[in-house]
Amino acid sequence: MDLGLKGKNAAITGSSQGIGYAIAKSLAEEGCNVALSARNQDRLDQAVADFGAKGVKAVGIICDLSDEEGCGKFIDEAATALGGIDILVNNVGGMIPGTIESVTPEIWDTILNTNLMSFVHTTKYAVPHIKKSSAGRILNVSGVTGTQLLPGALTTTIPNTAIHGFAKIMAAELGPDNITVNTICPGFTATESWGPRAEAMAKVKGITSDQMRDGISNQTLLGRWAETQEIGDAAAWIVSEKNSYQTGTVVEICGGFSKYI
Repeated sequence: MDLGLKGKNAAITGSSQGIGYAIAKSLAEEGCNVALSARNQDRLDQAVADFGAKGVKAVGIICDLSDEEGCGKFIDEAATALGGIDILVNNVGGMIPGTIESVTPEIWDTILNTNLMSFVHTTKYAVPHIKKSSAGRILNVSGVTGTQLLPGALTTTIPNTAIHGFAKIMAAELGPDNITVNTICPGFTATESWGPRAEAMAKVKGITSDQMRDGISNQTLLGRWAETQEIGDAAAWIVSEKNSYQTGTVVEICGGFSKYI
């Protein structure tokens, strides 16, 4: 299906691997130009080469999105390189498992600046560019910890829940400009980073990492973890011109994940 993305320009944060890479791949395959952010130069260079080979313009921007200056740098350079921004995908983030007693103030600063405030800052700088688009789109990548109970995931539950509220407010503010704002909540997805995370979360619960992974699979209706490209393809649909009347929503893409073991 032609999603009407050919020639559009998308800025995607945290896009050299994992879900961000998969979203960029799906957009590039639809003919969308992509600006990617990362902190690892080698991975970023490879991603730019991968997407450039698909016949679209792909640019990579090294930046630290944990502070406002880095967010502004990414958006400014992306808009200049691509000639504008039609689509913003906020995807950067991470998780440091812990409890209310074990999470230090330094960890909170890192998590909230990266997982929450980067979304706020990139959106702030991107909106003037997106307002120039005939069909602007903003997509926030949150997670099921924003909608489901997941003990041990305190440091993602708080920012993810806040992202959902932020996105709804932005949908209301930007609706008159024909900009849609939505949030997706991927379930447990087979990315490089989830191995160490599963081990850390298992330690919090006092079980093995294998028990953790199997337990999660058993709590989905499909009985498995997601593949990154499944998330990427769903995201591409949500930001496409074919999907012009959906805004202010929080969409779980989690295989029917219903409760935590």
